Amino acid sequence: MNRAIYINAAAVLNAAGSECADLLGTPPAAQPLAFDPRRQAFALPTPRLASDLFDRKIQRSVEPQGLRLLHCTARLAPALAALQLPASRIALTAAIPEVDAPSPCWDAVQAIIEQPQKQLVQLLANTPPLHALTLLNSSVMAYVAEALNCHGPMGGFCSQDNAGLDALIEACQQIGERRADAALVVSSSPNLTPALYLRDSDPAGEPVFGEGAAALLLAATPPAGATQMLRVAGFARGYSADPQRAVAVGQRVIEQALSREKLRLGDVEHLVGNGDDAQLMSVLQASRHDMRHTRVFTGELGASGLLTDVALTLHLSREAAATPGYTLLVSHTRAGHWGALLLASETMEKHA
Repeated sequence: MNRAIYINAAAVLNAAGSECADLLGTPPAAQPLAFDPRRQAFALPTPRLASDLFDRKIQRSVEPQGLRLLHCTARLAPALAALQLPASRIALTAAIPEVDAPSPCWDAVQAIIEQPQKQLVQLLANTPPLHALTLLNSSVMAYVAEALNCHGPMGGFCSQDNAGLDALIEACQQIGERRADAALVVSSSPNLTPALYLRDSDPAGEPVFGEGAAALLLAATPPAGATQMLRVAGFARGYSADPQRAVAVGQRVIEQALSREKLRLGDVEHLVGNGDDAQLMSVLQASRHDMRHTRVFTGELGASGLLTDVALTLHLSREAAATPGYTLLVSHTRAGHWGALLLASETMEKHA
């Protein structure tokens, strides 16, 4: 990565609240599920969409979880517009449950690229209603791209917990390799949808009481008037299906993420990760740090979890008492995916 990437704005919407500050204080007690987990369908309330960005017909063509995601991205629209960038220079990446097969929803994305003057209501014809109603899928990317004017490179990821990290790293690479000047990263939890109760293990073993979405706006310049900025300083990914190699892969991923800044683990002020993950804690066993994780506030958010942690880190970096330093976020899935993201909180004077 040969270009500095700055995190410029963030939006969070989950069970813990609707602002990053809601993720501070005393963690709420885990609440029991509001529905019988043996049932396969249940209803959840949804927010109203910004009428100046999204056509009302979307309310009837995307499932409620997709509406939450669109609500989050709409809150980033002012920060995105303030960058005054050409639409072709804004990338869009997403962590969504359905990206691993050809989808007719990509026809809508292609229509946006070929005919950007078309109104969104005309593009809805490219999204089969049943397809849009049954999954939070690539149709949402089409809606975000049109409403927020993101016509640059696009990418979608689906690997459970690490999908959010993969989408964020892809956005950083698009900017670092100069294929885009900014990127919108959107994510939604794959654990719950209003149409289906999805799970890859028995939920009795861990509390599931939240649904969330996180969206981050990355920009090549820090916001105007900022005294501190949060910079993406390093990242790395790794995978191994062999549990016996998990620790070695995790160590290599963390070392690679720190290598750009020539750091060791002991140089990092804050660590973010799942303290209940035995393999992750084994990798970090030499660290003197306490682990921070928003999961105690939100419950299990799947792909949204790490992006919510990034949003909180952005919020903390803007507090008056914030001190410069590094935050390392580490993600590890049961399937063997590893990811590490290094964020540097720095004073503006350092780059003057």
